[in-house]
Amino acid sequence: MMWPYTVLLLSALAFLVGALIPIQAATNAALSKAIGSVFYASLVLFGVGFVVVASFLAIKRLAPPSSAAFHAAPAYGYLGGFVVATYVLAITYLAPRIGVGNAICFIVTGQIVSAVVIDHFGLFGAGVQPMTWQRAVGVLWMVLGLFLARRA
Repeated sequence: MMWPYTVLLLSALAFLVGALIPIQAATNAALSKAIGSVFYASLVLFGVGFVVVASFLAIKRLAPPSSAAFHAAPAYGYLGGFVVATYVLAITYLAPRIGVGNAICFIVTGQIVSAVVIDHFGLFGAGVQPMTWQRAVGVLWMVLGLFLARRA
C-alpha cells in the first residue's frame, strides 16, 4: 500500500504528463506544417526523443540490460514502440485537420475504454481490476464528458 503523499505526487505527475499531450499534438502539427510532411515531422520527433532519453541514460550512467533480459521480455512488451509511432503519426495528422481538442477528446475516449478492458482482463501482465457497475458508470460519465466538451 502506498502512502497518501506518494499517491498525490504520482497523481500530480500523471496530470502534468497528461497536460503535455495536447501540447505535443499542437507542436507536432506545427512542425508537420512547417516541413510539409507528417512522416518527416514524426521522424524528427523520434530523433529528439532518442537524444533526450540517451542523455538521461548518460547522466544516470545506467548499465544496459543483458541481451538475455531483452530475450526474456514478453513479445508484447515491444508493442509499445509500434503504439507510440502510430500515436505520433496519427496526432500529427489529426490535430491540424479536426483540431487539437477534438483529436485529444477522441484519443482520451479510446484510452479510457482500452484501459478498463486491460484492467478487467489483466491483459499484458496488468493487475486485474474487475469492472464493477460503479466503475462502469464512472467511465460512462468520463466518456460523456469528453463528448460534451467536444461539442461545446
